[in-house]
Amino acid sequence: MLFKIAAFVVAAHYAVRFFDWLFKKQQRVYFLSPMRQFKMVFWSLLSFWLGGSMLGLLLRDQTDTPLEQGIALGLGVVLFLFALPTLLVHVQYWRHERENALELEKETQSALLLQPSGKYLLTPQQVRQITHTKSSSQRFFWSSYHYLTLSLADGRQVKITSLLLDVEQLKALWPRVPCQTRTKWICFL
Repeated sequence: MLFKIAAFVVAAHYAVRFFDWLFKKQQRVYFLSPMRQFKMVFWSLLSFWLGGSMLGLLLRDQTDTPLEQGIALGLGVVLFLFALPTLLVHVQYWRHERENALELEKETQSALLLQPSGKYLLTPQQVRQITHTKSSSQRFFWSSYHYLTLSLADGRQVKITSLLLDVEQLKALWPRVPCQTRTKWICFL
């Protein structure tokens, strides 16, 4: 049974990477892509599913030994604890970015951010500082979730998350704008 689960996990991982490579192209307009969301949340969903399966073993007929029940309970709780922060961050980023779109113009080094609250034309003159908030460790499922806070010349701040696009592309658009890095254990907005 464990061999089948491991084979499924490996096959699903390579399938996601293949489809990501197949559909990856240089974009100008970014919005919430189902493929990007699935790629970012895949391991957490898998961990959540496996944790639920382990805890579901406790609800079956009680022919398991106390040792098996303890192992299933321990693994289920650990898997849930690894998946839960990522799912919470994903939902928060999704709520923040669900109606946003970003268009990058590399020739003019500008970006047009469309949000329900308004349009922002982001140029090197308009963006005074970039604060990159990322996870302090790269080993957890939630490490791929980070965001940029753009401090604008008029005093407003705009946040753009890694769920919308690879934020390194946006930072590379403005190499002369001062950028500072801030770390958090989990990058909630």
